[in-house]
Amino acid sequence: MTYYSLNKLAPNTTFKEAVIKGLAPDKGLYFPQSITPLPKAFFENIDDLSYTEIAFEAIRQFVTPDIPESVLKAIIAETLAFDFPVVQLNENISTLELFHGPTMAFKDVGARFMARCLGFFNKDNTNLVTVLVATSGDTGGAVANGFLGVKGVNVVILYPSGKVSDIQEKQLTTLGQNINALEVQGTFDDCQDMVKRAFLDDQLTSQMQLKIGGAHV
Repeated sequence: MTYYSLNKLAPNTTFKEAVIKGLAPDKGLYFPQSITPLPKAFFENIDDLSYTEIAFEAIRQFVTPDIPESVLKAIIAETLAFDFPVVQLNENISTLELFHGPTMAFKDVGARFMARCLGFFNKDNTNLVTVLVATSGDTGGAVANGFLGVKGVNVVILYPSGKVSDIQEKQLTTLGQNINALEVQGTFDDCQDMVKRAFLDDQLTSQMQLKIGGAHV
């Protein structure tokens, strides 16, 4: 799969490079160059498929050939290692509950998948990747848990002092290893602004490989 920057001022790239870089050189988000609709048979037989089988068919086109299918299946199995039931609210409305993961945050799914993809790409890489995250609570915990112990990845989380719950702060600050949490005297917007300024700092980005976390994970 080929990806292009939404700012359209950077060269096209692969899924691997998009994952490692996070943002394009023109500071745009990467987007698939084309999306092939899933076949009708997929939807006709979806009730007979497991969650992991559904996920594999849905995401395969976006990551191959950068991740072999056997590795992708293993990543998906590790990502979806907890229950996320569809709960019916009424006759016409159902909701997908994504808060049954290790940090009780809906971003557990995305963070775990991205962490394992980056871990696969970085397994033979000697260059340290720093994942920089601004969080108001749930994002940071999910990213921290997802990337915990991933080789070659350092996580730096900025969170506003006194504006996250006690359990969220413990999720951010007690893991150790490659997870570093910094308490900021300010608001979430201040934390987010610091992350944005870091990615716009050419001197900083020329000396270390930064990847944005949080909302774009």
